[in-house]
Amino acid sequence: MDLIGDRLSGAAMAALADGMGVLAAVPGSGGVLEDFEWLTANRAAERLFGHPLAGRRLRADDLQDGEGAGLFACLAECVAEKQAVRRLVIAPGGARWRIAAAPFDAGIAAPTVCVTLVELGPEIPAVPESDRAHRAKAEFLAHMSHELRTPLNAVLGFSEVLLAETFGPLGSPRYRSYAADIHASGTHLLSLIDGILDLSQSETARTEMQEEAINVADAARQVLAQVGDRAAARGVDIGEDLSGDLPLLYGDARALQRMLTNLLSNAVKFTPSGGQVMLSASPMPDGGIGLMVADTGAGIAEDEMARVMEPFGSAGMTAPRGANGAGIGLPVVKRLMEMHGGRLDLYSEPGAGTTAILMFPARRSLPHAAPHGITHSGARA
Repeated sequence: MDLIGDRLSGAAMAALADGMGVLAAVPGSGGVLEDFEWLTANRAAERLFGHPLAGRRLRADDLQDGEGAGLFACLAECVAEKQAVRRLVIAPGGARWRIAAAPFDAGIAAPTVCVTLVELGPEIPAVPESDRAHRAKAEFLAHMSHELRTPLNAVLGFSEVLLAETFGPLGSPRYRSYAADIHASGTHLLSLIDGILDLSQSETARTEMQEEAINVADAARQVLAQVGDRAAARGVDIGEDLSGDLPLLYGDARALQRMLTNLLSNAVKFTPSGGQVMLSASPMPDGGIGLMVADTGAGIAEDEMARVMEPFGSAGMTAPRGANGAGIGLPVVKRLMEMHGGRLDLYSEPGAGTTAILMFPARRSLPHAAPHGITHSGARA
């Protein structure tokens, strides 16, 4: 065996493989190849198999569980063809091995093979080209959204300074009108950028929820106050029906505010003057929390419901003047609800208005009387 060890040392240095060994073919009755016997193996090879190898048999009859089956086939082909064989096989435990087997003169009568084994780890599924393109688009939108916010905030800030006439009168009344238009347009653009940022982050799994116990009624009233001026300017009556026995919601406060803002803004935007918008919230029969935004606006045709739930999709119905949007709001709400384990349901009929319902699962409901420091499922913050 010293001769084998010496020759194997030279082969190992040349091959630079992780695992290495020499096996001898063992013929059965009639000279048919029955199995192989490990003559020697280095420690790396033994680590791959999980036990010492020298003197062990690699038996064809014992390979029903798949252990070593690819290795045996590679060795058998090497002996039969009398030439080197390389293969990629699935090894025990699901890992992948790259196998290289070559005829080897071990100084014995039986055919022998020098084998090298390299562990590649489990196979990584290929990412479809369409998925890579989609991810690249989402990354680009997220980056551009961040870059656009800085100059846009400056535009809004300076327009507010002009409207307040901080450094003196503007002179012509037209200047004040222009400043108001700049501020209104900038605010609208900032809202679109925020929506694109939310959408791109959710698509690339970059959003990390900051979960906490949220008073749903308080959060809803804050959003109503923000949207109220817009509704009044359009002549839309906006109201609330918030149940007094709502549990706390364990979720992301910013995401909840974003969802309610999107739904209420859409409702106000697509409701003509004299119409109504109502925000309701109540406990669900299963212990979850349900929020509903209903309006008496233009409504959506049944065959267009799926389109408005897709990014940048919009319905083709006739909408009030100035009610066109980029088709971001509902997809953002849908993604944020999915992140909370809930769902968004949409019901609508042309000319009869639209109702959007947010349903949070019961596991996100918390009692108001939770002990101090307890946030969710007994876990301390």
